[in-house]
Parts: sequence; C-alpha cells; structure tokens
Amino acid sequence: MSNQNYYKADEHNGICVVRRKGEDDEDFIKRFRKKFSKSGLAKELRERMYFEKPSNKRRRKKAQSIRLLKKEEEKLEKLKERARKFKQKERRNKHKKGDRNDKSNRR
Repeated sequence: MSNQNYYKADEHNGICVVRRKGEDDEDFIKRFRKKFSKSGLAKELRERMYFEKPSNKRRRKKAQSIRLLKKEEEKLEKLKERARKFKQKERRNKHKKGDRNDKSNRR
C-alpha cells in the first residue's frame, strides 16, 4: 500500500514529510529540517514567544530593511568594481597586443 492512498496534502496546513522507501533516518530528518526551516515556522514561534509592541515591530522591520538595502548596495558596488577592473585589464591587453603587432610589422 503506497503513501498516496491515505495521504492528501490539501488536508494538512502544517509540515508533513512522508518517509520514502529505503530512506535512511538521517536523510529523513534532514528533509524534515529543511522543510521546517524553509516554512519559517521556527522564526514565527520565536517572534510570538513574547509580546512585541507595534512600534518596536516597525522599528525592527525598518532597521532590517535598511540592513538589507546596504548589503545589496555593497554587492552592487563590488560588481561594478570587478567590471571596472576587468575593462581596465582588457584595455591593457589590447594595447599590449597592438604594440606587439606594430613591432613585428617594423622588422
């Protein structure tokens, strides 16, 4: 009897992991942990453990968004810097190749 006969995903709102045939305990637990962490349930439980004033929630979320924006800006700056260095390197290589060709033509 397969698991599909008695398991219907639509009926459950929580996390449900069905063991596969021949699956090790470690792999089964690993799949559960991955699903659990992706669902955000643990984070929600931690947040709901204590009451947080709405003003503090807004303040925390605003600070978090500012941190994320700064992080994205830093990534963008790094990419721009890498692109700039790459272009400089290409220019140098072009000039070097051009100089070699000119010297070989002179001989």
